[in-house]
Amino acid sequence: MLVIVLGSMEDAASAEKRSAEEFRVRVHGGPHPLRAGSEGAATTSGRSRDDGALQPEPPVDPNASRRIVAHFDVDAFYSQVEELRDPRLVDRPMAVTQKYLIVTCNYPARSAGLSKLMSTQKAKALCPEVVLVSGEDLTPYRACAKKVRAALSRFGTCEKLGLDECWVDLTAEVERRIAGGGPASDPALAGHRHSCTSRVESNNKHRPQDIRAVSGDVRVSTTVEEDPVQERRLRVGAVVAAEAREAVHAASGLRMSAGVAHNKTLAKLISGLHKPDDQTVLPASHAARVVEPLPVRALPGVGHGVEKELASRGVSIASDLRRVPRGDVCEWLGARVGGKVHDAAWGGDREEVREKPAPSSVTCEDSFRSCTSWDSVDKVLRVIAPDLVARMDEEHEDEVERSIAQGAIVPNGRDARTLTVRWRDRGGLTSKWARSSSSTAMPKDATDRRLDTGRRADAVRSAATSVLRSELKRGFDLRLLNVGATNFRLSVAGGAAVGSTAAATEVVSATAAMNARRDYDRGG
Repeated sequence: MLVIVLGSMEDAASAEKRSAEEFRVRVHGGPHPLRAGSEGAATTSGRSRDDGALQPEPPVDPNASRRIVAHFDVDAFYSQVEELRDPRLVDRPMAVTQKYLIVTCNYPARSAGLSKLMSTQKAKALCPEVVLVSGEDLTPYRACAKKVRAALSRFGTCEKLGLDECWVDLTAEVERRIAGGGPASDPALAGHRHSCTSRVESNNKHRPQDIRAVSGDVRVSTTVEEDPVQERRLRVGAVVAAEAREAVHAASGLRMSAGVAHNKTLAKLISGLHKPDDQTVLPASHAARVVEPLPVRALPGVGHGVEKELASRGVSIASDLRRVPRGDVCEWLGARVGGKVHDAAWGGDREEVREKPAPSSVTCEDSFRSCTSWDSVDKVLRVIAPDLVARMDEEHEDEVERSIAQGAIVPNGRDARTLTVRWRDRGGLTSKWARSSSSTAMPKDATDRRLDTGRRADAVRSAATSVLRSELKRGFDLRLLNVGATNFRLSVAGGAAVGSTAAATEVVSATAAMNARRDYDRGG
């Protein structure tokens, strides 16, 4: 174990400064801003041992006693959606594919040995009766995901994490129920309670953060004292999470699992421990011991690049990372990532649950083994251009829904002004792979929702082709093609996009005036 030895010649002034800084960390959850390794990050203090050395202590986590966060994850999301679309698939081995790989499969297929990222050829060999369903078109999955988020948002601030995952801050609802008293303020536990004596393991070599509970206990020599107030809050949070899961099922037909803890990192780590259709709570007092043996790849902020950097420093699991001074981790990975990863190694997470803003861009892409002719390019664009039009329409409708939810008298949508084209090529004068991109104005027909989808998609395809022809003049061998919409602007629902014209400005001004009058009448 790496320890920091206190020098015997340390002067009184240095000791006093260190003492003041440790007090600041304990009380305020972070060091003085002028001495912080990263914004709002706490330094790792030490606890003296009998031999005079320092052993690492966790950074102070201000969320440990005040926040209840749930992470919700739809079980085998794509598969469930396909079973809802075709009930004949229920209880049959079924896998959803993209290209030649399985992106997910239902539980009968998993029982037969199928798994994510397995080739369809191998899947057929393992389970000849498996039904393979194409998941190339994400439209039905996005539609179901919207229903899930709408149901979860009734229980607290909801933050999207991919199509099938969300965090929800349950703190306000938990406190409301406790303040109200009665049985709802002190319920029995709903789901499983995880502790540092329970064993977990990763069941996916590609995703070590996907951990599951396994039978058997881990022997620990330390007795963990529980905070009765926090225990009660967790039980209430677990009941709210169970109600939220039922609300999702009623709204969408989808079953999901959940994790309830005091921060986002822990809630996500434990949400899959008892899949499918179940939930787990984790007391703050057990958090550090539960995270301790996990590989660093299971921690948020650790991708392949960060994992490789940490491995080169001899760090492979969370307990290794705890022995490294926080400043060193921030120096290796940068202040923001380093601080987040160091917190996570102790089970800490300072990020609040926040509803994500509307995306700044939407894209659709396809990859292939080779594309060397303009006829082939056109075939690809005929597939992804309609998808982009559908995505733009979804963004427009989402903004209308947000606008209505905020009480706007004239709701607004969103329209894109710029079309982006990206490609991966190994053509031209060299044999090296190259990623390139270019952009052009979004064709007016592409955003005119009065036109049929085919005509709008043709406008996207024509504009994208023009961009590619102007860029690829020496031959090409494409392996990926992406079209996107960006530079969004507000538009009045059902009308023309709001631009810089005087007429459009008058529409915006009138809308703003009506909304302001409404707020005044409500006393806002």
